[in-house]
Amino acid sequence: MSASSIRKKVRVGIALSGGGGRGLAQVGTLKVLERSGIPIDVIAGTSIGAVIGGVYACWPDAIELEKRVLAFVRSKYVANLNLATIRRLGGIPTVGEEAQNETGPGLFDRIQTAFRGLYASHLGLSRRSVLGGKGIQRALRMVFNNRTFEETVVPFGAVAVDLREGCEVIIGSGDLARGVAASAAIPGIFPPIELNGRLLCDGGYTSPVPIDAVNTLGANVVIAVDVSQRGIAVSELGNGVEIAMRSSEISLIALEQEQLRRADAVISARGQNRHWSDFSQPEEAIHAGEVACEQMLDSIRGVIDERSRLFL
Repeated sequence: MSASSIRKKVRVGIALSGGGGRGLAQVGTLKVLERSGIPIDVIAGTSIGAVIGGVYACWPDAIELEKRVLAFVRSKYVANLNLATIRRLGGIPTVGEEAQNETGPGLFDRIQTAFRGLYASHLGLSRRSVLGGKGIQRALRMVFNNRTFEETVVPFGAVAVDLREGCEVIIGSGDLARGVAASAAIPGIFPPIELNGRLLCDGGYTSPVPIDAVNTLGANVVIAVDVSQRGIAVSELGNGVEIAMRSSEISLIALEQEQLRRADAVISARGQNRHWSDFSQPEEAIHAGEVACEQMLDSIRGVIDERSRLFL
């Protein structure tokens, strides 16, 4: 059997994780993998990972990927989502801004915090989501040019959660924009999406890093990208909402770490200090992914070569 035939036995898959603005680092990882000649045969993505993975699956070219993702985050549709609302409710600065209340909260700051909590509670009780879902789908239709999963060059699946059945779903057919929007529908922030009789939301609640989906799609070498946040300062746990959110975050981090252990190689771009809703300075996040991937190239090549030896 020729070397080229052996290579066909090794199917490299990449699991692209959620993480919002931090997830843009995954554009950088794909840029480095491509210019290093490492093949990507299968892609699965969760949330922002589904956006990036879907684009690369349609146009497996790093330059085109970066162009389309940057156009997406800078589009009027994303701007009109008003993601800054999320940061204002939590008093969270964007990249490059000074953190608020470094010397401790004064009376005005405490009043603002109280009003933010009341506003968030009102939205949570009176509406299905803080933000609408139409804008994100319009932005994704612009990105994907109305393509379908069946038209991707590289096999691709977007991971979502079925809210009614309480199970994970791999979306691999139909309209790309709608399927990816379902994978990115963060509960409480964006409304869930009805698709083929299922009520779907963000896949990160079962697969923050979709390792199993990549295996299901046929890969036997799995590269995962970790863009998780290291957490928040204990001093910020000043109210019940923050404590509840932190408790949920701890559970998701534990699930993510368990899934990452099943990957053959993990590219860690965890050093970013940005909230998921912060898509400012996207080039900075992309560069972080490039640096992280460069550090893992020898390990990734070693895993692929080792797996190649299993075939005669």
